[in-house]
Amino acid sequence: MDVLSRDDLKLLVRQPRSSCVSLYMPTHRSGPETQQDPIRLKNLIRRAEESLVAAGIRRPDASEVLRPARELIEDEAFWRQRSDGLALFLRTGWFRYYRLPLAFEELVVASDRFHVSELLPLLTGDGRFFLLALSENEARLLAGTRFNVHVVNVPGLPAGVKDALRYDDPQRELGSHAAESGGPGARVVLHGQGIGAEVQKERLGRYLQAVDGAVRRSLREQQAPLVLAGVEYVRAMYRDVNTYPHLLEAGISGSPDRTSTEELHTRAWALVEPHFARGRDAAAAAYRGALGTGRASDSLEDVLMAAEAGRIDVLFVPTGAHVLSASAASAVVSHADGGRELGGADPIEQAVVGTILNAGTVYAVPEREMPDGAPVAALFRY
Repeated sequence: MDVLSRDDLKLLVRQPRSSCVSLYMPTHRSGPETQQDPIRLKNLIRRAEESLVAAGIRRPDASEVLRPARELIEDEAFWRQRSDGLALFLRTGWFRYYRLPLAFEELVVASDRFHVSELLPLLTGDGRFFLLALSENEARLLAGTRFNVHVVNVPGLPAGVKDALRYDDPQRELGSHAAESGGPGARVVLHGQGIGAEVQKERLGRYLQAVDGAVRRSLREQQAPLVLAGVEYVRAMYRDVNTYPHLLEAGISGSPDRTSTEELHTRAWALVEPHFARGRDAAAAAYRGALGTGRASDSLEDVLMAAEAGRIDVLFVPTGAHVLSASAASAVVSHADGGRELGGADPIEQAVVGTILNAGTVYAVPEREMPDGAPVAALFRY
């Protein structure tokens, strides 16, 4: 699974205006449905080509735009790593894909910009968290929601102490410590204390620093809380080297090597749910307190202007909101049932994107939970 960051969103929304194609589809991790995923992608590409042609693009040019996606159909290595959903973004000479923990509905959008609405639940501040399952033998980073967790592919994440320090010579290190303590003939004691324990602690510390570096690079620009799972002394040492600013104080005790993924998810959600509720309630109270002062608004027009200026600190939007602007740039939207419609820029999507790109927090909540029943609610930085 890939991690979607603010940088990825920025990359997508700031692409030059051209013939842009956005493809979304569900994928399957196992079972007979996996054989249907490449076929589903092939059908999406065919629909995308027809959408480009309908938008006035010459068929040979449309085919060239979609060529990188078409090459994935027969790429066995690509299909060996899957998540719950696949999102692809193509324009002439440019291509990106993301394997993400959302089972997207099939959707094809051909427009002069990329369609990113389906990605936004992965970047809002309510309900997403990360879980680092850490032991001397293994390190796993998982991304989670209220419903499940999935392993994240983290480049450079060591599999354990031996993997992180595989080029070291333990005997040479022990000999060096022995020489410092008692000369070449000194006896090295590998019990719970003494020189051997010091060496093991030093090696563990270097491993944990390598884990932190890989996690930090993978979670750059992320603001979701991170839960740490591991035995007490490993968690304590990791906290000393951790550089991810959203690591929760509370963690999951015990060896994650002996704990099922389902149990890790249950215990992690018990820790993060109160964290989310406190943050959301405090933001709603701050919004209500700021109404009438110029620091908050429920006007979509005001919110859009503030989002463009980078002024929004917290934004509440209703889940499933889709308010189309009458002046939006046209797009051909192709649905799974074969129907097409003219779509366009969604003002609420624009507000959400602008807030996220400027390091604000977005809460997508059921309509009944919107502060004071507002259609949109924003707390401004100034």
